[in-house]
Amino acid sequence: MKPVAFPRTLAILLLRFGIWIAPRDTLDWGRGILSELNHVEGNWSALIWAVGGAGVLAKHAMLALILPGSHRRTVASAGELFAKEIPMRKATLTAIAACVAASLLFFAGPVFRQAFQVSLAQWHDVVHINQRWQGPRPDSELGASAKKAEQDHDAEALAFVAVRHWDPSESVRLAEEAVHVDPSLTWVYGVIAAQYSSFPQFDRWVSDLEKYDPQNALPYFIVAEKLDIDALVHRTSPPSGFVRGITFEPRNHQSAAWQTAMAAAFLSPKLDTYLDRVKALDRKILQRYHVDDPFQVLTDEYSWWSGLPSYSSQDSSLYAQSILEAGEALEARGDRQGALKRYSAVARFGQMMGSAGAFGIERVDQQAYQRLASLSEQGGNKEQAQLYTELAYRADQMRKAQMISLRNSFSGGDISGWNAFLLRVSGIVLLFSFGVLLACALGIIVRGKSLWPTTLRPSPVTLALGFIGAIGALLSSAVLYAGYRPYAEIFQRFVSKGDESGLSQLSNFLGATQVPLGASSYLGVYDAVFRFWGIVTGACALALLIAVFRHFQHRRSVAPSA
Repeated sequence: MKPVAFPRTLAILLLRFGIWIAPRDTLDWGRGILSELNHVEGNWSALIWAVGGAGVLAKHAMLALILPGSHRRTVASAGELFAKEIPMRKATLTAIAACVAASLLFFAGPVFRQAFQVSLAQWHDVVHINQRWQGPRPDSELGASAKKAEQDHDAEALAFVAVRHWDPSESVRLAEEAVHVDPSLTWVYGVIAAQYSSFPQFDRWVSDLEKYDPQNALPYFIVAEKLDIDALVHRTSPPSGFVRGITFEPRNHQSAAWQTAMAAAFLSPKLDTYLDRVKALDRKILQRYHVDDPFQVLTDEYSWWSGLPSYSSQDSSLYAQSILEAGEALEARGDRQGALKRYSAVARFGQMMGSAGAFGIERVDQQAYQRLASLSEQGGNKEQAQLYTELAYRADQMRKAQMISLRNSFSGGDISGWNAFLLRVSGIVLLFSFGVLLACALGIIVRGKSLWPTTLRPSPVTLALGFIGAIGALLSSAVLYAGYRPYAEIFQRFVSKGDESGLSQLSNFLGATQVPLGASSYLGVYDAVFRFWGIVTGACALALLIAVFRHFQHRRSVAPSA
Protein backbone atom coordinates (compact mmCIF):
# COMPACT_ATOMS: atom_id res chain seq x y z
CA MET A 1 0.00 0.00 0.00
CA LYS A 2 1.40 3.38 -1.04
CA PRO A 3 2.03 5.70 1.93
CA VAL A 4 0.27 9.05 2.05
CA ALA A 5 2.57 11.84 0.85
CA PHE A 6 3.61 14.51 3.31
CA PRO A 7 1.71 17.43 1.63
CA ARG A 8 -1.57 15.48 1.75
CA THR A 9 -0.92 14.50 5.37
CA LEU A 10 -0.35 18.14 6.22
CA ALA A 11 -3.54 19.06 4.36
CA ILE A 12 -5.56 16.61 6.46
CA LEU A 13 -4.06 17.94 9.67
CA LEU A 14 -4.81 21.53 8.68
CA LEU A 15 -8.47 20.78 7.93
CA ARG A 16 -8.92 18.76 11.14
CA PHE A 17 -7.42 21.61 13.14
CA GLY A 18 -9.72 24.06 11.35
CA ILE A 19 -12.75 21.87 12.18
CA TRP A 20 -11.60 21.62 15.78
CA ILE A 21 -11.49 25.41 16.28
CA ALA A 22 -14.48 26.24 14.05
CA PRO A 23 -17.88 27.21 15.52
CA ARG A 24 -20.65 24.59 15.49
CA ASP A 25 -22.60 26.14 12.62
CA THR A 26 -19.64 25.55 10.25
CA LEU A 27 -18.81 21.96 11.25
CA ASP A 28 -20.88 20.31 8.48
CA TRP A 29 -19.24 22.52 5.85
CA GLY A 30 -15.77 21.77 7.28
CA ARG A 31 -16.41 18.01 7.24
CA GLY A 32 -17.62 18.33 3.65
CA ILE A 33 -14.38 20.05 2.67
CA LEU A 34 -12.44 17.28 4.41
CA SER A 35 -14.34 14.57 2.55
CA GLU A 36 -13.84 16.37 -0.78
CA LEU A 37 -10.10 16.28 -0.11
CA ASN A 38 -10.06 12.60 -1.12
CA HIS A 39 -11.18 13.55 -4.62
CA VAL A 40 -8.55 16.28 -5.16
CA GLU A 41 -5.82 15.04 -7.49
CA GLY A 42 -2.21 15.83 -6.60
CA ASN A 43 -0.69 16.21 -3.17
CA TRP A 44 0.19 19.88 -3.55
CA SER A 45 -3.24 20.67 -4.97
CA ALA A 46 -4.73 18.97 -1.92
CA LEU A 47 -2.58 21.12 0.37
CA ILE A 48 -3.73 24.31 -1.38
CA TRP A 49 -7.35 23.14 -1.09
CA ALA A 50 -6.85 22.50 2.62
CA VAL A 51 -5.20 25.89 3.22
CA GLY A 52 -8.17 27.65 1.62
CA GLY A 53 -10.73 25.65 3.62
CA ALA A 54 -8.81 25.99 6.88
CA GLY A 55 -8.50 29.73 6.26
CA VAL A 56 -12.29 30.07 5.95
CA LEU A 57 -12.85 28.05 9.12
CA ALA A 58 -10.24 30.08 11.00
CA LYS A 59 -11.87 33.31 9.87
CA HIS A 60 -15.26 32.21 11.19
CA ALA A 61 -13.62 31.07 14.42
CA MET A 62 -12.17 34.57 14.87
CA LEU A 63 -15.52 36.18 14.09
CA ALA A 64 -17.23 33.90 16.60
CA LEU A 65 -14.66 34.91 19.21
CA ILE A 66 -14.96 38.64 18.52
CA LEU A 67 -18.70 38.74 17.69
CA PRO A 68 -20.27 35.69 19.35
CA GLY A 69 -23.81 36.81 18.53
CA SER A 70 -23.23 36.48 14.83
CA HIS A 71 -22.75 32.70 15.13
CA ARG A 72 -25.53 31.71 17.53
CA ARG A 73 -27.86 30.84 14.67
CA THR A 74 -27.15 27.43 13.16
CA VAL A 75 -26.60 27.40 9.40
CA ALA A 76 -28.63 24.70 7.69
CA SER A 77 -26.48 24.26 4.59
CA ALA A 78 -23.04 24.96 3.20
CA GLY A 79 -24.61 27.26 0.62
CA GLU A 80 -25.44 29.77 3.37
CA LEU A 81 -21.84 29.68 4.50
CA PHE A 82 -20.69 30.51 1.03
CA ALA A 83 -23.31 33.24 0.89
CA LYS A 84 -21.62 34.79 3.92
CA GLU A 85 -18.24 34.51 2.27
CA ILE A 86 -19.25 36.59 -0.76
CA PRO A 87 -19.91 39.87 1.12
CA MET A 88 -16.80 39.34 3.22
CA ARG A 89 -14.72 38.80 0.07
CA LYS A 90 -16.17 41.93 -1.51
CA ALA A 91 -15.51 43.96 1.62
CA THR A 92 -11.92 42.72 1.77
CA LEU A 93 -11.33 43.48 -1.91
CA THR A 94 -12.82 46.94 -1.42
CA ALA A 95 -10.52 47.60 1.53
CA ILE A 96 -7.49 46.38 -0.44
CA ALA A 97 -8.38 48.57 -3.41
CA ALA A 98 -8.92 51.62 -1.19
CA CYS A 99 -5.56 51.18 0.57
CA VAL A 100 -3.70 50.66 -2.70
CA ALA A 101 -5.37 53.72 -4.26
CA ALA A 102 -4.49 55.83 -1.21
CA SER A 103 -0.87 54.61 -1.35
CA LEU A 104 -0.61 55.46 -5.05
CA LEU A 105 -2.10 58.90 -4.44
CA PHE A 106 0.91 59.73 -2.26
CA PHE A 107 3.08 59.55 -5.38
CA ALA A 108 1.17 62.50 -6.83
CA GLY A 109 2.92 64.78 -4.31
CA PRO A 110 6.46 66.01 -5.11
CA VAL A 111 7.46 65.74 -1.44
CA PHE A 112 6.55 62.05 -1.31
CA ARG A 113 8.32 61.29 -4.59
CA GLN A 114 11.45 62.93 -3.22
CA ALA A 115 11.06 61.02 0.05
CA PHE A 116 10.77 57.73 -1.84
CA GLN A 117 13.88 58.61 -3.84
CA VAL A 118 15.79 59.33 -0.63
CA SER A 119 14.62 56.05 0.92
CA LEU A 120 16.17 54.16 -2.02
CA ALA A 121 19.59 55.79 -1.52
CA GLN A 122 20.67 52.99 0.84
CA TRP A 123 20.57 50.52 -2.05
CA HIS A 124 23.09 52.47 -4.12
CA ASP A 125 26.09 51.22 -2.17
CA VAL A 126 24.73 47.69 -2.16
CA VAL A 127 24.78 47.64 -5.95
CA HIS A 128 27.79 49.93 -6.55
CA ILE A 129 30.02 48.77 -3.72
CA ASN A 130 33.27 49.56 -5.57
CA GLN A 131 32.27 53.22 -5.83
CA ARG A 132 31.74 53.60 -2.09
CA TRP A 133 34.86 55.63 -1.41
CA GLN A 134 34.84 57.68 -4.62
CA GLY A 135 32.87 60.59 -3.21
CA PRO A 136 29.29 61.47 -4.14
CA ARG A 137 27.38 58.84 -6.04
CA PRO A 138 27.36 59.07 -9.86
CA ASP A 139 24.14 60.62 -11.06
CA SER A 140 22.77 60.90 -14.58
CA GLU A 141 21.10 64.22 -13.77
CA LEU A 142 24.42 65.71 -12.66
CA GLY A 143 26.12 64.44 -15.82
CA ALA A 144 23.38 65.97 -17.95
CA SER A 145 23.77 69.27 -16.11
CA ALA A 146 27.51 69.22 -16.84
CA LYS A 147 26.91 68.69 -20.56
CA LYS A 148 24.35 71.45 -20.72
CA ALA A 149 26.61 73.84 -18.78
CA GLU A 150 29.46 73.18 -21.23
CA GLN A 151 27.20 73.73 -24.23
CA ASP A 152 25.87 77.00 -22.79
CA HIS A 153 29.30 78.10 -21.46
CA ASP A 154 27.64 78.62 -18.09
CA ALA A 155 30.58 79.22 -15.75
CA GLU A 156 28.53 79.06 -12.55
CA ALA A 157 26.92 75.75 -13.55
CA LEU A 158 30.35 74.36 -14.44
CA ALA A 159 31.62 75.36 -10.99
CA PHE A 160 28.53 73.82 -9.36
CA VAL A 161 29.17 70.46 -11.04
CA ALA A 162 32.93 70.63 -10.46
CA VAL A 163 32.50 71.00 -6.68
CA ARG A 164 30.37 67.86 -6.35
CA HIS A 165 31.58 65.66 -9.20
CA TRP A 166 32.56 62.11 -8.18
CA ASP A 167 35.56 61.94 -10.56
CA PRO A 168 38.56 64.07 -9.40
CA SER A 169 39.99 64.49 -12.89
CA GLU A 170 36.62 65.59 -14.27
CA SER A 171 36.15 67.91 -11.30
CA VAL A 172 39.49 69.59 -12.04
CA ARG A 173 38.71 69.89 -15.75
CA LEU A 174 35.30 71.50 -15.15
CA ALA A 175 36.79 73.93 -12.62
CA GLU A 176 39.45 74.97 -15.11
CA GLU A 177 36.81 75.62 -17.74
CA ALA A 178 34.62 77.56 -15.29
CA VAL A 179 37.47 79.87 -14.26
CA HIS A 180 38.49 80.30 -17.88
CA VAL A 181 35.00 81.59 -18.70
CA ASP A 182 34.67 83.65 -15.50
CA PRO A 183 37.92 84.46 -13.59
CA SER A 184 35.87 85.69 -10.60
CA LEU A 185 35.20 82.02 -9.84
CA THR A 186 38.88 81.38 -9.01
CA TRP A 187 37.78 80.61 -5.44
CA VAL A 188 36.44 77.25 -6.68
CA TYR A 189 40.10 76.16 -6.95
CA GLY A 190 40.32 76.34 -3.17
CA VAL A 191 37.19 74.23 -2.63
CA ILE A 192 38.39 71.46 -4.95
CA ALA A 193 42.08 71.56 -3.96
CA ALA A 194 41.00 71.13 -0.33
CA GLN A 195 39.58 67.74 -1.38
CA TYR A 196 42.16 66.61 -3.95
CA SER A 197 45.85 67.47 -4.21
CA SER A 198 47.26 65.00 -6.73
CA PHE A 199 46.72 66.70 -10.08
CA PRO A 200 49.15 68.46 -12.45
CA GLN A 201 47.59 71.93 -12.09
CA PHE A 202 48.08 72.01 -8.31
CA ASP A 203 50.97 74.51 -8.12
CA ARG A 204 49.36 76.88 -10.59
CA TRP A 205 46.05 76.71 -8.70
CA VAL A 206 47.74 77.64 -5.40
CA SER A 207 49.52 80.54 -7.07
CA ASP A 208 46.24 81.79 -8.57
CA LEU A 209 44.52 81.51 -5.19
CA GLU A 210 47.27 83.53 -3.48
CA LYS A 211 46.86 86.28 -6.07
CA TYR A 212 43.07 86.13 -5.94
CA ASP A 213 42.81 86.28 -2.13
CA PRO A 214 46.24 87.19 -0.69
CA GLN A 215 45.08 87.50 2.94
CA ASN A 216 43.49 84.05 3.08
CA ALA A 217 45.21 81.19 4.93
CA LEU A 218 43.50 78.48 2.88
CA PRO A 219 46.13 78.18 0.09
CA TYR A 220 48.86 77.61 2.68
CA PHE A 221 46.86 74.87 4.40
CA ILE A 222 46.39 73.24 1.00
CA VAL A 223 50.17 73.31 0.42
CA ALA A 224 50.81 71.85 3.90
CA GLU A 225 48.43 68.97 3.23
CA LYS A 226 50.10 68.30 -0.13
CA LEU A 227 53.39 67.93 1.74
CA ASP A 228 51.68 65.57 4.21
CA ILE A 229 50.31 63.42 1.40
CA ASP A 230 53.70 63.35 -0.33
CA ALA A 231 55.00 61.67 2.84
CA LEU A 232 52.87 58.62 2.07
CA VAL A 233 54.91 55.59 1.10
CA HIS A 234 53.49 53.28 -1.58
CA ARG A 235 53.98 49.58 -0.94
CA THR A 236 52.90 46.42 -2.68
CA SER A 237 52.05 44.44 0.48
CA PRO A 238 50.76 46.77 3.19
CA PRO A 239 50.47 45.87 6.85
CA SER A 240 47.13 44.82 8.27
CA GLY A 241 44.58 47.60 8.68
CA PHE A 242 45.81 49.85 5.85
CA VAL A 243 44.56 50.42 2.35
CA ARG A 244 46.36 48.16 -0.10
CA GLY A 245 49.47 49.81 -1.52
CA ILE A 246 49.42 52.80 0.87
CA THR A 247 50.57 53.22 4.45
CA PHE A 248 51.36 56.19 6.64
CA GLU A 249 54.89 57.05 7.69
CA PRO A 250 55.67 59.55 10.46
CA ARG A 251 55.60 63.00 8.84
CA ASN A 252 58.59 65.28 9.25
CA HIS A 253 56.96 68.51 10.43
CA GLN A 254 60.35 70.13 10.85
CA SER A 255 60.83 70.34 7.06
CA ALA A 256 61.44 73.84 5.78
CA ALA A 257 58.61 73.71 3.23
CA TRP A 258 56.02 72.61 5.78
CA GLN A 259 57.20 75.19 8.32
CA THR A 260 57.01 77.94 5.70
CA ALA A 261 53.49 76.99 4.66
CA MET A 262 52.22 76.79 8.23
CA ALA A 263 53.94 80.04 9.22
CA ALA A 264 52.20 81.81 6.32
CA ALA A 265 48.86 80.33 7.40
CA PHE A 266 49.53 81.28 11.02
CA LEU A 267 50.19 84.91 10.11
CA SER A 268 47.31 85.26 7.65
CA PRO A 269 44.63 87.77 8.71
CA LYS A 270 41.70 85.50 7.82
CA LEU A 271 40.61 82.00 6.89
CA ASP A 272 37.89 81.67 4.26
CA THR A 273 36.95 78.21 2.97
CA TYR A 274 34.45 79.73 0.50
CA LEU A 275 31.60 77.58 1.71
CA ASP A 276 29.32 80.62 1.85
CA ARG A 277 30.00 81.15 -1.84
CA VAL A 278 29.24 77.48 -2.50
CA LYS A 279 25.84 77.86 -0.81
CA ALA A 280 25.04 80.99 -2.82
CA LEU A 281 26.09 79.19 -6.00
CA ASP A 282 23.94 76.20 -5.09
CA ARG A 283 20.83 78.37 -4.82
CA LYS A 284 21.46 79.99 -8.19
CA ILE A 285 21.89 76.69 -10.01
CA LEU A 286 18.94 75.09 -8.22
CA GLN A 287 16.64 77.84 -9.38
CA ARG A 288 18.17 78.05 -12.85
CA TYR A 289 18.12 74.33 -13.69
CA HIS A 290 15.29 73.22 -11.37
CA VAL A 291 17.42 70.52 -9.72
CA ASP A 292 15.37 68.73 -7.07
CA ASP A 293 17.81 65.99 -6.01
CA PRO A 294 18.92 66.91 -2.47
CA PHE A 295 21.93 64.58 -2.67
CA GLN A 296 23.46 66.63 -5.48
CA VAL A 297 22.74 69.90 -3.72
CA LEU A 298 23.54 69.49 -0.04
CA THR A 299 27.05 68.12 0.11
CA ASP A 300 29.06 67.44 3.25
CA GLU A 301 30.16 71.05 3.78
CA TYR A 302 26.76 71.67 5.41
CA SER A 303 27.37 69.13 8.15
CA TRP A 304 30.72 68.01 9.55
CA TRP A 305 33.13 69.11 6.79
CA SER A 306 34.54 72.60 7.40
CA GLY A 307 35.88 73.05 3.88
CA LEU A 308 39.47 72.70 5.12
CA PRO A 309 41.89 70.03 3.89
CA SER A 310 41.70 66.86 5.96
CA TYR A 311 45.06 67.37 7.70
CA SER A 312 44.56 71.08 8.50
CA SER A 313 43.29 70.58 12.05
CA GLN A 314 46.14 68.26 12.95
CA ASP A 315 48.72 70.46 11.24
CA SER A 316 47.33 73.54 12.99
CA SER A 317 47.43 71.86 16.39
CA LEU A 318 51.02 70.72 15.87
CA TYR A 319 52.22 74.11 14.71
CA ALA A 320 50.31 76.01 17.41
CA GLN A 321 51.72 73.62 20.01
CA SER A 322 55.24 74.44 18.84
CA ILE A 323 54.51 78.16 19.24
CA LEU A 324 53.17 77.51 22.75
CA GLU A 325 56.33 75.61 23.64
CA ALA A 326 58.41 78.49 22.33
CA GLY A 327 56.40 80.88 24.50
CA GLU A 328 56.87 78.66 27.55
CA ALA A 329 60.62 78.63 26.90
CA LEU A 330 60.66 82.44 26.76
CA GLU A 331 58.58 82.60 29.95
CA ALA A 332 61.03 80.28 31.71
CA ARG A 333 63.87 82.64 30.74
CA GLY A 334 61.93 85.61 32.18
CA ASP A 335 60.89 87.13 28.85
CA ARG A 336 57.23 87.71 29.76
CA GLN A 337 56.56 90.06 26.83
CA GLY A 338 57.89 87.57 24.28
CA ALA A 339 55.83 84.78 25.85
CA LEU A 340 52.74 87.00 25.95
CA LYS A 341 53.16 87.79 22.26
CA ARG A 342 53.32 84.12 21.30
CA TYR A 343 50.42 83.08 23.53
CA SER A 344 48.29 85.87 22.06
CA ALA A 345 49.21 84.79 18.53
CA VAL A 346 48.11 81.21 19.30
CA ALA A 347 44.83 82.46 20.80
CA ARG A 348 44.13 84.61 17.72
CA PHE A 349 44.98 81.67 15.45
CA GLY A 350 42.65 79.41 17.43
CA GLN A 351 39.80 81.90 17.09
CA MET A 352 40.38 82.10 13.34
CA MET A 353 40.39 78.32 12.98
CA GLY A 354 37.34 77.92 15.21
CA SER A 355 35.33 80.42 13.18
CA ALA A 356 36.05 78.29 10.09
CA GLY A 357 34.76 75.15 11.80
CA ALA A 358 38.11 73.45 12.30
CA PHE A 359 38.00 70.54 14.74
CA GLY A 360 40.65 69.83 17.38
CA ILE A 361 42.26 73.25 17.69
CA GLU A 362 40.25 74.07 20.84
CA ARG A 363 42.63 72.17 23.14
CA VAL A 364 45.63 74.24 22.06
CA ASP A 365 43.46 77.37 22.16
CA GLN A 366 42.47 76.51 25.73
CA GLN A 367 46.11 76.10 26.73
CA ALA A 368 46.96 79.49 25.24
CA TYR A 369 44.21 81.19 27.23
CA GLN A 370 45.34 79.43 30.39
CA ARG A 371 48.90 80.69 29.90
CA LEU A 372 47.60 84.21 29.21
CA ALA A 373 45.49 84.06 32.37
CA SER A 374 48.53 82.95 34.37
CA LEU A 375 50.66 85.81 33.03
CA SER A 376 47.88 88.34 33.70
CA GLU A 377 47.54 87.02 37.24
CA GLN A 378 51.27 87.39 37.78
CA GLY A 379 51.09 90.96 36.43
CA GLY A 380 48.33 91.88 38.87
CA ASN A 381 45.65 92.32 36.19
CA LYS A 382 42.91 90.20 37.78
CA GLU A 383 40.12 91.34 35.44
CA GLN A 384 42.07 90.32 32.36
CA ALA A 385 43.04 87.04 34.04
CA GLN A 386 39.37 86.33 34.73
CA LEU A 387 38.52 87.09 31.10
CA TYR A 388 41.17 84.67 29.82
CA THR A 389 39.97 82.01 32.26
CA GLU A 390 36.43 82.38 30.92
CA LEU A 391 37.71 82.10 27.33
CA ALA A 392 39.64 78.94 28.26
CA TYR A 393 36.47 77.45 29.74
CA ARG A 394 34.49 78.28 26.56
CA ALA A 395 37.14 76.66 24.40
CA ASP A 396 36.94 73.50 26.52
CA GLN A 397 33.13 73.43 26.31
CA MET A 398 33.23 73.93 22.56
CA ARG A 399 35.64 71.00 22.22
CA LYS A 400 33.35 68.73 24.23
CA ALA A 401 30.29 69.82 22.24
CA GLN A 402 32.08 69.08 18.96
CA MET A 403 33.07 65.63 20.22
CA ILE A 404 29.47 64.83 21.14
CA SER A 405 28.19 66.13 17.80
CA LEU A 406 30.76 64.13 15.86
CA ARG A 407 30.00 60.98 17.86
CA ASN A 408 26.26 61.35 17.26
CA SER A 409 26.83 62.03 13.58
CA PHE A 410 28.65 58.72 13.08
CA SER A 411 26.57 56.62 15.46
CA GLY A 412 23.17 57.92 14.37
CA GLY A 413 22.33 58.86 17.94
CA ASP A 414 20.73 62.19 17.06
CA ILE A 415 17.18 62.82 15.84
CA SER A 416 18.33 62.95 12.22
CA GLY A 417 19.72 59.43 12.51
CA TRP A 418 16.46 58.12 13.98
CA ASN A 419 14.38 59.78 11.28
CA ALA A 420 16.69 58.37 8.63
CA PHE A 421 16.19 54.91 10.13
CA LEU A 422 12.40 55.26 9.93
CA LEU A 423 12.66 56.46 6.34
CA ARG A 424 14.81 53.51 5.29
CA VAL A 425 12.51 51.01 7.02
CA SER A 426 9.42 52.61 5.48
CA GLY A 427 10.96 52.44 2.02
CA ILE A 428 11.73 48.74 2.41
CA VAL A 429 8.25 47.98 3.80
CA LEU A 430 6.64 49.89 0.93
CA LEU A 431 8.59 47.92 -1.68
CA PHE A 432 7.86 44.64 0.08
CA SER A 433 4.13 45.44 0.38
CA PHE A 434 3.81 46.25 -3.30
CA GLY A 435 5.73 43.06 -4.06
CA VAL A 436 3.21 41.03 -2.01
CA LEU A 437 0.31 42.73 -3.78
CA LEU A 438 1.84 42.02 -7.18
CA ALA A 439 2.46 38.37 -6.29
CA CYS A 440 -1.15 37.98 -5.11
CA ALA A 441 -2.50 39.57 -8.31
CA LEU A 442 -0.37 37.35 -10.51
CA GLY A 443 -1.38 34.27 -8.51
CA ILE A 444 -5.10 35.05 -8.93
CA ILE A 445 -4.67 35.62 -12.68
CA VAL A 446 -2.65 32.44 -13.17
CA ARG A 447 -5.16 30.31 -11.23
CA GLY A 448 -8.15 31.90 -12.93
CA LYS A 449 -6.53 31.79 -16.38
CA SER A 450 -8.30 35.04 -17.24
CA LEU A 451 -8.06 38.79 -16.84
CA TRP A 452 -11.80 39.33 -16.55
CA PRO A 453 -12.60 40.48 -12.99
CA THR A 454 -15.84 38.53 -12.66
CA THR A 455 -14.10 35.24 -13.36
CA LEU A 456 -11.39 35.70 -10.76
CA ARG A 457 -11.89 33.94 -7.42
CA PRO A 458 -9.21 34.82 -4.85
CA SER A 459 -8.68 32.30 -2.08
CA PRO A 460 -8.91 33.34 1.58
CA VAL A 461 -5.14 33.09 1.93
CA THR A 462 -4.60 35.33 -1.08
CA LEU A 463 -7.10 37.82 0.31
CA ALA A 464 -5.37 37.81 3.67
CA LEU A 465 -1.94 38.36 2.12
CA GLY A 466 -3.32 41.07 -0.14
CA PHE A 467 -4.96 42.84 2.78
CA ILE A 468 -1.71 42.73 4.78
CA GLY A 469 0.21 44.07 1.78
CA ALA A 470 -2.29 46.89 1.22
CA ILE A 471 -2.24 47.95 4.87
CA GLY A 472 1.57 47.81 4.89
CA ALA A 473 1.77 49.97 1.76
CA LEU A 474 -0.60 52.58 3.19
CA LEU A 475 1.09 52.79 6.61
CA SER A 476 4.62 52.88 5.19
CA SER A 477 3.60 55.60 2.72
CA ALA A 478 2.18 57.70 5.53
CA VAL A 479 5.32 57.27 7.68
CA LEU A 480 7.53 58.01 4.68
CA TYR A 481 5.69 61.25 3.94
CA ALA A 482 5.44 62.42 7.55
CA GLY A 483 9.08 61.58 8.32
CA TYR A 484 10.53 63.40 5.33
CA ARG A 485 8.26 66.44 5.18
CA PRO A 486 10.24 68.54 7.77
CA TYR A 487 13.43 68.00 5.78
CA ALA A 488 11.68 68.84 2.53
CA GLU A 489 10.60 72.13 4.09
CA ILE A 490 14.21 72.89 5.11
CA PHE A 491 15.30 72.20 1.55
CA GLN A 492 12.59 74.40 0.04
CA ARG A 493 13.28 77.27 2.46
CA PHE A 494 16.93 77.22 1.47
CA VAL A 495 16.17 77.21 -2.26
CA SER A 496 13.42 79.82 -2.24
CA LYS A 497 14.49 82.17 0.58
CA GLY A 498 18.12 81.36 1.27
CA ASP A 499 17.26 80.28 4.81
CA GLU A 500 20.23 78.20 6.00
CA SER A 501 18.73 77.16 9.33
CA GLY A 502 18.46 73.40 9.46
CA LEU A 503 20.91 72.69 6.60
CA SER A 504 23.23 70.85 8.96
CA GLN A 505 20.37 68.60 10.18
CA LEU A 506 19.31 67.97 6.59
CA SER A 507 22.83 67.04 5.55
CA ASN A 508 23.21 64.67 8.52
CA PHE A 509 19.85 63.13 7.68
CA LEU A 510 20.75 62.60 4.02
CA GLY A 511 24.10 61.12 5.00
CA ALA A 512 22.41 58.62 7.32
CA THR A 513 19.90 57.56 4.65
CA GLN A 514 22.78 56.43 2.41
CA VAL A 515 23.91 53.83 4.96
CA PRO A 516 22.28 50.44 4.21
CA LEU A 517 19.85 49.24 6.84
CA GLY A 518 21.73 46.98 9.25
CA ALA A 519 25.04 48.86 8.98
CA SER A 520 25.90 50.84 12.10
CA SER A 521 27.88 53.49 10.19
CA TYR A 522 29.66 54.19 6.92
CA LEU A 523 32.40 51.81 7.99
CA GLY A 524 29.87 48.96 8.30
CA VAL A 525 28.70 49.17 4.70
CA TYR A 526 30.73 46.18 3.55
CA ASP A 527 29.29 43.99 6.32
CA ALA A 528 25.74 45.06 5.42
CA VAL A 529 26.34 44.35 1.74
CA PHE A 530 27.76 40.93 2.56
CA ARG A 531 24.74 40.08 4.71
CA PHE A 532 22.29 41.35 2.08
CA TRP A 533 23.73 39.31 -0.77
CA GLY A 534 24.12 36.35 1.57
CA ILE A 535 20.39 36.45 2.33
CA VAL A 536 19.56 36.83 -1.38
CA THR A 537 21.79 33.88 -2.26
CA GLY A 538 20.27 31.75 0.52
CA ALA A 539 16.72 32.60 -0.61
CA CYS A 540 17.55 31.68 -4.20
CA ALA A 541 19.12 28.40 -3.07
CA LEU A 542 16.04 27.59 -0.97
CA ALA A 543 13.72 28.33 -3.90
CA LEU A 544 15.82 26.06 -6.11
CA LEU A 545 15.66 23.23 -3.57
CA ILE A 546 11.87 23.57 -3.29
CA ALA A 547 11.53 23.49 -7.08
CA VAL A 548 13.70 20.35 -7.32
CA PHE A 549 11.74 18.69 -4.49
CA ARG A 550 8.41 19.41 -6.18
CA HIS A 551 9.78 18.10 -9.49
CA PHE A 552 10.74 14.76 -7.97
CA GLN A 553 7.44 14.60 -6.07
CA HIS A 554 5.58 15.07 -9.34
CA ARG A 555 7.62 12.38 -11.07
CA ARG A 556 7.00 9.96 -8.18
CA SER A 557 3.24 10.50 -8.34
CA VAL A 558 3.14 10.09 -12.13
CA ALA A 559 5.39 7.00 -12.31
CA PRO A 560 2.87 4.41 -10.92
CA SER A 561 0.06 5.50 -13.25
CA ALA A 562 2.42 5.23 -16.23
